[in-house]
Amino acid sequence: MANDIIQEINFFTPPQDGSTAWMDFTPTLVTGKKNFVPISCQVTIHDLRNKESSIDLDTHGFEVLKYDGDIHNEFDNDSEMQRSYYEDIVALLKKRLGASSVIIFNHIFRFRGSPLTPYQCDSTHKNPGLDAHVDIDPSGVPWKVEQLFGEEEAKKAMHHRFQMINIWRPIGPNPVMNIPLALCDYRSVDVDKDIHVVQHRGTPNSLSGYQMSHNAHSAQKWYYLSQMRSNEMFVFKIFDSKPDVAQFGAHAAFINKHVPPTNVEQQSIEVRCLVFYD
Repeated sequence: MANDIIQEINFFTPPQDGSTAWMDFTPTLVTGKKNFVPISCQVTIHDLRNKESSIDLDTHGFEVLKYDGDIHNEFDNDSEMQRSYYEDIVALLKKRLGASSVIIFNHIFRFRGSPLTPYQCDSTHKNPGLDAHVDIDPSGVPWKVEQLFGEEEAKKAMHHRFQMINIWRPIGPNPVMNIPLALCDYRSVDVDKDIHVVQHRGTPNSLSGYQMSHNAHSAQKWYYLSQMRSNEMFVFKIFDSKPDVAQFGAHAAFINKHVPPTNVEQQSIEVRCLVFYD
């Protein structure tokens, strides 16, 4: 049974001094520092349980897929489990999207119970991101392709359609209930009014991302999947070079106050991919 809920999501408000908005993503920070103060707004978040097939990546900017692999727990960097999981995701995306090539360039484990301390945070271990956002804006995606391929090969790779896509899923024995992930239907976003470029600091490059403000007319449509387990995953866009489809899936973790607080460990993994087509 679907459980639509009303919960708070953190939305962007511009810096009060009129300066350019920025966030600091230094790896050891518990949460990214920023020069703006998000505002929490109540929104209806629709439950996709038993409606998973009603959404589509090119229409909504995200969709739900099943994970049939064997990796259901945290793994060490450069381990056999990591290689196996990356292979699972590459095969899944190639089959689902008809892509010619999928390259995973990083992964992050997020702990959705007691927050990690600064000493526990690093490049692959973070707390949930509670602000409505898109990881990278379109200007940063070609840079990432060039970083991986080199300038000449990147030009060839970007001659055809290419995408940046994230895959998010719970891991471990427990469903993610207390701090789920919410995604926004791309069609409900007023790109000119709701989306704001924010500079990224504390990274080895000068990238920027999108933060999302609340729509005063409550036009945005948000979705989650209740009691999501490790055999389910959200696939969502960060960028798509094809202009006539959904360009991104804005997303945010949120605290679900409809379920009691718990010390039971709830954990997720997110991988970031570049996807190419012939």
